[in-house]
Amino acid sequence: MGSAVDDVLAFLRQHAAQQFCRTCLAFEFKLTFQSVDSALAAVGQQVALTELRGQCAICGQRALVTGLDPSHHRSPQERVLLFFLDHTGRLFCHACIGRRLELNVGTVQKAVWDLRAASAVRIDDAPCSECGHQRLVVGREDGRISPR
Repeated sequence: MGSAVDDVLAFLRQHAAQQFCRTCLAFEFKLTFQSVDSALAAVGQQVALTELRGQCAICGQRALVTGLDPSHHRSPQERVLLFFLDHTGRLFCHACIGRRLELNVGTVQKAVWDLRAASAVRIDDAPCSECGHQRLVVGREDGRISPR
């Protein structure tokens, strides 16, 4: 048996068209909820994961579910960049960006990191424009970022 991250990634690839709640993932892999969240964040750094309200493929309950991102027409980086372009001058935390774009927080973190390396993305410790919590936030620096 490999690491929890490897196991979760293999499971999600094996069930690519399905979405799962964290409770079922915890039972499937005999992990704590915190371990599931950590594993999903790490998997989200490797592959694009969605996170949205939907029906779990295992228990059938409506919950926050996670699975592989089926939208291959745009990468997570492109989606985050377009989000920033649509919200110029506003700063958002990773959790709010993920919620708005239905992406896992690990996927958002990787997208922001990639954009930060390639363009003028502003990162600050400030209130999020969406939730209002003081935390690490990110947004577009006026007039400098352009889609590829």
